[in-house]
Amino acid sequence: MLRNFVLLSCLIFSAGCADLSDGIKVGCDKPRIYTPKIVGDYKPVFKPNQTRPERQGQWYTNDHCFIKGDDGQWHAYGIIGKKPASPWGGEKNLFHVSGDSLMSNDWVEHEYALSVDPAYDRVLWAPHAIKHGDMYYMYYAGGNRQENANTYCSWGTVQVSTSKDLFNWTRSESNPIISEPGHARDAYLVKFDNEYYMYYTRTYDEVDHRSTVAVRRSPDLEYWSSFKRAHIQPLKNDWGGDAESPYVVKYKGLYYLFVCIASSSYDVTCVYWSENPLDFPRENLVCKLDSHAPEVLYDEKDGWFISTTGWNKDGLYIAKMVWE
Repeated sequence: MLRNFVLLSCLIFSAGCADLSDGIKVGCDKPRIYTPKIVGDYKPVFKPNQTRPERQGQWYTNDHCFIKGDDGQWHAYGIIGKKPASPWGGEKNLFHVSGDSLMSNDWVEHEYALSVDPAYDRVLWAPHAIKHGDMYYMYYAGGNRQENANTYCSWGTVQVSTSKDLFNWTRSESNPIISEPGHARDAYLVKFDNEYYMYYTRTYDEVDHRSTVAVRRSPDLEYWSSFKRAHIQPLKNDWGGDAESPYVVKYKGLYYLFVCIASSSYDVTCVYWSENPLDFPRENLVCKLDSHAPEVLYDEKDGWFISTTGWNKDGLYIAKMVWE
């Protein structure tokens, strides 16, 4: 029996490593890393120029989110504006569309999910929706109400509204949830191991303007930990522009950070891997994808998807994605 065990061990490790059921390899320097790949062309989800006759051809969408309701309908919310793009002056509403699947050809446009309330926010940017208990929570950036906030490394705010039905949203009396330097914004929430993680964009601090993805944790969406810097890009500007739209996915035992390096390359999203959802080193680059402000989505029936949008497009698009 001992001889058989030794032979089996030699066979397993003769190639240098062995596979485990979750995709991790043992006996190697690093785990098996999967690469996300866009399959086929992007197809439209929402093209506002087709539904709004005034200033036709001038509408655009930007940072957005998708969420599936209890009735199986998918909903998308996001920035909407008119060209020429004026993020601080013209992005004051969040669009809302819904469809019966992510590949639907018949997304329906609804009234704005939210519009700026000058008592709370100056802009409405980068929403993300998540369900907790029997309530939907939508986190979004409200900017900074100071007149010259767009000209320096001003503090940004992340706020939250709640809804029972994904149509009617009520602002929280606790807003802002976050107020931090470097135009803090682009919140993305995900639950790992019974704990919520909020990833968001900001600068390293008030004087170090490197682009940074920060993360906070919460057991209940009410009480949040102090922030940790989960990823740092070397580019410096006032608004963390090379760490935009962070999105973290757990796949086959590893965590993957999708982050848009918009200031360097507007339509490029970098993907980094990690065994720790609190730390994504730049040397762990997996690939670069053709996408701006992407959402990475999984549907039990249709599989994986990735989205794209932006000032240089006429709306919101989605494509199939696979892991290789």
